[in-house]
Amino acid sequence: MLKRRDVPLNENAPVNTIIGRSTRIKGSLVSEESLRVDGSFEGEITTAGDIIVGATGEVEATVTARNCCVVGKLRGKAEITNRMEILAKGVVEGDIQVGELAVEKGAVFCGNCTVTKEGDAGEQRAPLE
Repeated sequence: MLKRRDVPLNENAPVNTIIGRSTRIKGSLVSEESLRVDGSFEGEITTAGDIIVGATGEVEATVTARNCCVVGKLRGKAEITNRMEILAKGVVEGDIQVGELAVEKGAVFCGNCTVTKEGDAGEQRAPLE
């Protein structure tokens, strides 16, 4: 059995920006802080912080973030510098590039994943195309 590492990001982590359940956004979002999507987002999300896709969240986008926690649905490409967690009811469809990946029992991941080894942080990674 794999041990779960202690990480600051979880479904209830504090965030600075919330896209509410009844909100639908199409376009580009750039942020220096953490954000949570409980509504619908289509386009591109770039944040220096963390992103949480809540249980009612649906994201169809190219995502760049420090950490990512998926409880809802994420479709597209994701480049996550540190850790991506797909929780039990989460669905991720698409290609991801992560520092570390954790997938809980019951979660769905369909796509390609590139995991960079610890210690590779200083190396340049090729962007997903």
